[in-house]
Amino acid sequence: MAALRREVLSVYRRILRVSVIWEAGVTGDTLAEREYIRNETTSLFRKNREIRDPDEIRMCLAEASSRLEMALHYRNPYPRPVNVPPAFVMASKDKRSIVRRTKQSKPIYIHTKD
Repeated sequence: MAALRREVLSVYRRILRVSVIWEAGVTGDTLAEREYIRNETTSLFRKNREIRDPDEIRMCLAEASSRLEMALHYRNPYPRPVNVPPAFVMASKDKRSIVRRTKQSKPIYIHTKD
């Protein structure tokens, strides 16, 4: 559990360091995006601080890392929208299977945005 704690704190520090040096893309506002990164990071880490299950912690760490990498790659700190093709959803007959298929198609970088 101590190794997971170190990893969580390392990811947290890395994201906050990125927020300090963040430069917005072509159409962005640097100060607003820096503030968004800090606020989103602190709120999500505080929201998840009661999690004790190591597998769930690893999932949250994977989400944080993937969101950081996507933000750095696309120069956009905001989560990317999830598009589920209508044919994918309409192929299901009942509501439970539609909900299940939609959850299964959700990418890892958006799990905390339920």
